[in-house]
Amino acid sequence: MNYKNLKKLKALIADDEDSNQICLTVALEKEGWEVKQAKDGQEAIEKVLAWQPDLLILDNQMPKLTGAEVYQYLQLQKIKLAVVMISGDSKLEKIASDLGIAYYLQRPFDMAEFIQTINSAYENFLKK
Repeated sequence: MNYKNLKKLKALIADDEDSNQICLTVALEKEGWEVKQAKDGQEAIEKVLAWQPDLLILDNQMPKLTGAEVYQYLQLQKIKLAVVMISGDSKLEKIASDLGIAYYLQRPFDMAEFIQTINSAYENFLKK
């Protein structure tokens, strides 16, 4: 990624499925991101506040708080970061649109599509 400077960019993966966390972590680390995971919505909020990632990969269907609830909380707190919502939910496009999330991926998706989407989301975030 040519928009990286000396600082290693940080990504938080909020997903309750271990296999999804592992796959996405490997893909992001290959792209040079420093990665942490959260297994539910509450942990996602705590890690965003403590770690301040540049990118949040947000599953919508998680325990404790949904991805939508996490995003709404972060918006209320005026926390700015690039967000990509992921889900197997057939209503994902409407959920993302209603929240104002421009970047989302319907499961299943391939890793090339994932990398392209996170790069676009981050590049667009930098322009704001």
